[in-house]
Amino acid sequence: MSESLQRIIKRNEPKADIFKGMTQLFFNKTNVDQAIITIKENRNTRTSLQNDLYWVIVGQIRREVNCSEEVMHKHLREELTDVTYETVAGKRHARLKSTKKMNTKEMGLYIGDCIDYVQGELLPGYKLKLPEDWRELTS
Repeated sequence: MSESLQRIIKRNEPKADIFKGMTQLFFNKTNVDQAIITIKENRNTRTSLQNDLYWVIVGQIRREVNCSEEVMHKHLREELTDVTYETVAGKRHARLKSTKKMNTKEMGLYIGDCIDYVQGELLPGYKLKLPEDWRELTS
């Protein structure tokens, strides 16, 4: 078991049994004596499956163009997301949209844009090796 648990809770639904069950499970499955409970807004951020698919795409492309994942990730964001600029000490810096902050719809559209861009403009004729269910992650 990982040393963290997540669960979506809703304002108008009972929560006491959820918290009790999760804390019991956590302490029964780990060797820790203390835990921290954090509650934060559910922003419907990208799913782990979307994230996995995105990094599979980045990995395939970066091998084709011979660059690091970091550089390819930055390149895709520069090409396919809104870029704003800020000036610090007289130097202009690009501020790129973070994929971590994208919601599921935005991430789905971004992945679709990445696929279209890679197989069209970046590497014409190249065919990404994608899982059969990839379209479900972009809609």
